[in-house]
Amino acid sequence: MLFCLIVDDEKWIRNGLVNRVNEHADFSAVSTANNGQEALEWLQGNYADILITDVRMPNMDGLELVRRINGQFPWMRSILISSYDDFEYAKRGILLGTIDYIVKPIKQSDLEQALLAAAEQLRSIRTNAARSLMLKNYNSAGILLARWQEYPGNQQALSLPLLVIDTFHLLESWVGERVELLLALADEWIAGVVAVRKTEGVFEWMAEEHDRSPVPILDDRRLYFRLVGVYRLELALAWFNSHDGMAGINSGRRSIVDVKRYIERNYPHKLSLQQIADAVNISKPYLANVFRQETGMTIWNYLTEVRMREAKELLLTTDKRLGDVAEAVGYSDSAHFAKVFKSYYGMSSTELKNRFSRYCAEP
Repeated sequence: MLFCLIVDDEKWIRNGLVNRVNEHADFSAVSTANNGQEALEWLQGNYADILITDVRMPNMDGLELVRRINGQFPWMRSILISSYDDFEYAKRGILLGTIDYIVKPIKQSDLEQALLAAAEQLRSIRTNAARSLMLKNYNSAGILLARWQEYPGNQQALSLPLLVIDTFHLLESWVGERVELLLALADEWIAGVVAVRKTEGVFEWMAEEHDRSPVPILDDRRLYFRLVGVYRLELALAWFNSHDGMAGINSGRRSIVDVKRYIERNYPHKLSLQQIADAVNISKPYLANVFRQETGMTIWNYLTEVRMREAKELLLTTDKRLGDVAEAVGYSDSAHFAKVFKSYYGMSSTELKNRFSRYCAEP
């Protein structure tokens, strides 16, 4: 997800741009401002990836705003809009490194093209920065990389969630304040593991999972990027842990995907093996056997994995009480939920929240 700040002195244009930006699943209009000064004030305590700004505005025009953003918030990309088809404005915008100069009335296709161009620039910049960090810090990552390069099935199952947390904390220490790099850095980490293990398919599978991310869009962008980074590592480790299952899918056993999708949609409810088998139209004995063969885990192990992942997100992103979280992920007994949670993560829900909060705190 990329976050857009929209600046225009006409309210109806601002609102229209918000709606147009939000039509795209990969972009979110997080705030608006009436002029450049308001935009800069908002950015002092908030975060955006892309600026969409009018040129002519009171107090501070769009060109001056872009110039200041280039100096203060260099990770941002800027798109200029204007009612004037003025070559001089466009030329000055190009010199400032803006993505595009769009003349009003704004065509949806022009805006979409500019947003996608901004996204591609940001992806390229962050990927290159992440690769540099990996190369610079590679020697300090040896122990953790060795744990990832080992087939996860050879490790204790309960150690896998902690492996994600330990890896994330290492990556976070590398990025410092540049938390927007966490997703790209997680992908570079995964790519390194893929290269050593000489396997393929993980990024294609994660692309399919992308739209089902449980991470909500949070006002706290630092926390948002941290959760996205953790979720990316969790997905990759889940894929490595069921690599045989992915190979099975490639050979035509699509039923395993159907089972997983069914569980992921219905995990808050009480589920039985017969109910799952009926939902995917295969026999119960065959389902239990082939799922274990293809994924290296039982259906109940997978159900627990899904429930624990969702529980963690609720605990870290909401103020729900433990009993409410337990009920939301399919446990009627909060004491039993607490026991399962501690067994899965190696620590209680309170300990996990405290540990994560320490890393989310401002320096």
